[in-house]
Amino acid sequence: MKHNIHIFFKNILRKNAVFKKNILVLIMVLWWWFFSSSSFYGDFNLCETINGEDREYYINVYEHLPTTPLAVYELIQGDRYFYVLYNKQGKKIWRSPHYAYLYDNVDSFSIPTKKSNSFKYYDKEWKTVNITIK
Repeated sequence: MKHNIHIFFKNILRKNAVFKKNILVLIMVLWWWFFSSSSFYGDFNLCETINGEDREYYINVYEHLPTTPLAVYELIQGDRYFYVLYNKQGKKIWRSPHYAYLYDNVDSFSIPTKKSNSFKYYDKEWKTVNITIK
């Protein structure tokens, strides 16, 4: 009897471990498919730095990495950039969504200033980000 209980719990733990492993693999595949092309950025994929009119904020324009099938497709289509907004001290204020593949069309007038705390960018339509709460 003791032996049967031991086998029962061993089978339950094995099935539970397989379930957790499958969930972890699914999460990793989804992350790889959607987010990895813009998760890592730095000087190696920096395309341009654009300063605001009063130099209070600046935007770094980064190029997506061709690490996923979705990223390769978007790069071929011409949507290859994502934006990161910084203040003059270099602190990251805002970042475009991971799934946003944008054009390189940021002008200095769309970057926030001391008087205006909104940032405008184009992602299939004009979007405005309020950075006062950031």
